[in-house]
Formats: sequence, structure tokens, C-alpha cells
Amino acid sequence: MTGPELIIRGRRAESKAVRHVPKTHLGPKYLVVVYREASGRKHIITAYFTSDLKKIKGDVVWRA
Repeated sequence: MTGPELIIRGRRAESKAVRHVPKTHLGPKYLVVVYREASGRKHIITAYFTSDLKKIKGDVVWRA
């Protein structure tokens, strides 16, 4: 993902890049891309939409 608004460190050494998407067919949502870094490379685990930032577990490590 380019231009995330938040990076959240998860509980299992994964990171979550979060960006607000104002228009989806379901209304405004947040796109969450879960990834891990290994050997200097980022590997995507999964991605999903959510409407509630409070449901994303972890600590904010970077904010745009």
C-alpha cells in the first residue's frame, strides 16, 4: 500500500498499514494491509476493510 495514514504493530510481530477509503460500495471504510518484514522485504499476509479503527489490535508506531 502506498500512502498509509497509520502503521500499527501487531501482537505477533506483524505490522498493519491503514488508510481511509472514503468511497466503497459499502460506504466509507479503512483498508488494513497486514504484513511482515523479513530480510528487508515486506510480505503481505492479508488485507481487509473495517469501519471501526478501535477493532484493529496493536500499538500505533507511525502516523501521517
